[in-house]
Amino acid sequence: MPSNASSSRSMPGSPASSAPPHAFGDSRTPGPVPGSPGGPGPGSPGGPGSPEAAVTHAPYRREPYVRCRTPSSSIIDGKAAAWTRTSVLLHWIDDAGRAHNRWVPAGAVHRIARDDSTWQDPYDDWSFYYPDSSPARLAAAA
Repeated sequence: MPSNASSSRSMPGSPASSAPPHAFGDSRTPGPVPGSPGGPGPGSPGGPGSPEAAVTHAPYRREPYVRCRTPSSSIIDGKAAAWTRTSVLLHWIDDAGRAHNRWVPAGAVHRIARDDSTWQDPYDDWSFYYPDSSPARLAAAA
């Protein structure tokens, strides 16, 4: 999958991340989102103002594709709309066409190539995911 080397943003589990290596079989269930009702309070690890609570968002229509293993061992392919050091906001469309957004533990998620995903967003920025297939490059190669 092409990387966006010019970006300083990295997803937990990606090579540029300082997060622990991916634990794809992790069976933890998603906990409260830091700063949400029932989540950690100010001053506690993961609470508002802590480094763990800093949310990173991918550029619009350039979100990385990810695969998530749920506690019930189901697999969901989708996009990482946002992430912290400990959680990923997973976005996907189910078979009935309904959109879902859910915070999941970062350890249950790993990056995949767009072509490896069982679902592809039809509104993706194609030049980001397939930089060698831009019309100008195809014309120059012909």
